[in-house]
Amino acid sequence: MGITIDSIGLFENSDRSVKTSLELCRKAAVPCIEQSGYEKEDIGIVVSVAVYRDDYFCEPSFSSFVQKDLKINHDKQDSTGPKTLSLDVLNGAMGFLNACQLSTAMIASGKVKTGLVVSSDIVDDNVSEKGDSPGFHPSGAAMLLTGGNNSGSGFKSFHFRTFPEMQDSFESYMFNDTMGMTLIFKRDSNIEDAYLRAVSRGVSEFLENENTAIDDFDLIIPSQISSGFITKTAAILGVERKKMIDVTVDDGDLFNASLPAAMDHVFKHNLSAPGKKALIINIASGVQVGCAVYQF
Repeated sequence: MGITIDSIGLFENSDRSVKTSLELCRKAAVPCIEQSGYEKEDIGIVVSVAVYRDDYFCEPSFSSFVQKDLKINHDKQDSTGPKTLSLDVLNGAMGFLNACQLSTAMIASGKVKTGLVVSSDIVDDNVSEKGDSPGFHPSGAAMLLTGGNNSGSGFKSFHFRTFPEMQDSFESYMFNDTMGMTLIFKRDSNIEDAYLRAVSRGVSEFLENENTAIDDFDLIIPSQISSGFITKTAAILGVERKKMIDVTVDDGDLFNASLPAAMDHVFKHNLSAPGKKALIINIASGVQVGCAVYQF
């Protein structure tokens, strides 16, 4: 049984009219659920990967607020009825792919029928930004995963690799001063070179472990950092640029919305013919590389 993507919801917040992470999640999750073949009661797990959460609280999990806001098995009086587990996965821009692996494992085990992954990329207006800008495009994204497909399509394998020797390429931290809470971002001027080195090594390891070659893939779905970065990624991988899915925007990295935005493009532009195979490549601070195979 393959664990497939049933539906995707996206919400761009370019004008910054939406001010909270919770609302961004809702703007993306509502159409995602409505377009799916499932009811809210069918959702067995909600995973939030939002890094910059409202008021920067840690507990309880942000996903529990998302679950309640969306009214997903949030107020059950009958203990024998359907239930939903909610949890957060906080791992920078790698969070969405991590959550897909987690949800895939939960569905494959038979513990849940479907899983909802949500993200919201926004920096609270009450936080003063100094140093480098956050660098990401403000948006919300949601993806519903299901195990109801018996065609063999869906996620096939995952691989994650961290390169701690490159960890100083991107730093972020917070502190309180007389002006209030301050959020600091610091990026090395050569951070893309570090990312590309990590991608080259991480993908090579993954292909070797899978006993496959880069030419075996019809599509490459990379992190949507910038169009230039995707061009460089194609070059280091030795693949044609036209194989690379590019849905980048001019005003920043799509961050945790990278995977859902790219997959949404693939489905809507008829690039997902049965039998085609995609290699997902995700890059994040740490420096981390994540790879996955998705069979259409």
